Amino acid sequence: MITRKEEQILLAIVHLDNRAYLVNVREKLKEITGKYLDVGSINKTFKKLEREGHLESEMGEPTPVRGGKAIKYYTLTKKGYNALAEVNAMQKRLWKNVILPAKNE
Repeated sequence: MITRKEEQILLAIVHLDNRAYLVNVREKLKEITGKYLDVGSINKTFKKLEREGHLESEMGEPTPVRGGKAIKYYTLTKKGYNALAEVNAMQKRLWKNVILPAKNE
């Protein structure tokens, strides 16, 4: 089972049409959650997810914008999609028949 942070990162990559890299994943997560994750934390999670087979990466072409550095792009593997499907199914089971009381302000 993947962690909540791993789930969020995998979902951000899906939202980015599997053409994701560190900066646009960070921006997408900020857009969705309202919070910035630390760059080091995202990078560490990328490495873990790739090591576990949930992600694949490839280096793009060097660009003058980045001073000749290439961007590392990430895509989900079948295992990554399966992990998201598992989390989604579990969440649906957990929330089944749950009715939250009205918020008292």
